[in-house]
Amino acid sequence: MRLTPGTEPDSDYEPEPVGDDEDGLIYPTKQPGHGAPAFRSRILPRHSKGITTAPGQLGAGETETEADEPPSHLPTARIVPVSGPLVPPNTLEQVITPLLFEASRLLSIVPAVFGVLYNLFKACHAPVNGKGAPIDYVVSALWAALTGYQCLCLTTGLFRRWKVYYPPLSTLIRLLALQAICWPATHFSLTLIGHEERPVICWAVIGSFTSCSRAVQLWVTSNLWWENSSGGESWRLKLGGRWGGRRWDWNEVLIKCGLPMALCYFVMAWAEALRRELSGC
Repeated sequence: MRLTPGTEPDSDYEPEPVGDDEDGLIYPTKQPGHGAPAFRSRILPRHSKGITTAPGQLGAGETETEADEPPSHLPTARIVPVSGPLVPPNTLEQVITPLLFEASRLLSIVPAVFGVLYNLFKACHAPVNGKGAPIDYVVSALWAALTGYQCLCLTTGLFRRWKVYYPPLSTLIRLLALQAICWPATHFSLTLIGHEERPVICWAVIGSFTSCSRAVQLWVTSNLWWENSSGGESWRLKLGGRWGGRRWDWNEVLIKCGLPMALCYFVMAWAEALRRELSGC
């Protein structure tokens, strides 16, 4: 039976449920001293949770209607690649964009390629006993090759980071801007130090600086990590890296930056010793 306001319930009064939600029924219940029934809710949490801000622990939100805060940090990337089967490009933009990315990335080796070709040409035409011996230009070509390799690796690392954080047009602009900085910097270094008089020193400085820049790039991109998610079939990007943020991996820095640079210095030292023996000075 239902009650109307201002009437007392009978002794055999049984509450009728209000609403049709099985999990959230609201029952009227009689309280002594009141003419109308009061209402109480049976919407109770299954487990009581205290309010906590400790990381990794689930707790109640600020209000009863808020969901519990996630235990992990939210990703900072605006564009997250989705793993899965590759979809063939179906528009002109999807076809041209990867080509523009690849062309802009390969622009980073252009100054080094010209440096290698120029030094090898000079090595074939330089006098043996002159101020610039052939062996000096061979060593310079080696440093130029190292510069091209490190420039390509640096650009590729930054390009992968930009693809995650920015849309395609912004990524392409950043690639071209990077080359607009590196090309004049290489030319300025060759002019300032004097490539015609001291080619080995010029390219050693450029190669060493590029290797140090590559080390900084390894730190910048250390919070991005590609991991195998399903037995080699697909790869997914893990934001935060292997350790949850940026961190210096000195083993990686020594192998990818320090070891190639040390090899070039080793060859340069022996080349100088051989040049002195061959020239008799």
